[in-house]
Amino acid sequence: MNLLKLAGKVCVSLLVCGLVALSLTGCAGLTALALTPDPAGSAPEAPRTITTVKLSQANYHVQKLNAVGQDHGFKLLGLFTIVPASRVKAFTRMYDNAKIEAGGPLTPANIAVEQIEQSYILFSIPEVHVRADFVVFDDTPPHKTEKLTDTPNRPVGNGPGSGDQ
Repeated sequence: MNLLKLAGKVCVSLLVCGLVALSLTGCAGLTALALTPDPAGSAPEAPRTITTVKLSQANYHVQKLNAVGQDHGFKLLGLFTIVPASRVKAFTRMYDNAKIEAGGPLTPANIAVEQIEQSYILFSIPEVHVRADFVVFDDTPPHKTEKLTDTPNRPVGNGPGSGDQ
């Protein structure tokens, strides 16, 4: 009978120690025990389409600086995604905040996407933050090149230093 009481006390003390250790370390340590990785928590995937905007000439002006958009999600125990953080929603909110109309002349440039996750004991909050500058390209008339055989657009002779006086 004493052996049974001793075994019961040992089991209870181990259970209490395990619960204390779990409460002190939080549930973030349990992510290593997951059998399948969470696709939303994995590394961000590469963009599927890329549009390059070259701002090397003086044919544009900045319309809106630092337009931002964000989206939040929710994960239970840091393992189970209940509501994912969406990049699409973050980009849509960025366009809404910048008051961009479809088909307009604005082009996003200097886009930055940041994905972070705030972890707490029983849950975590994944976040997506997007920022961009919006530029408008100016309509510049095409440059006319002069040929050497064309007549110049400036008066010839009778000017200072021309020798005709």
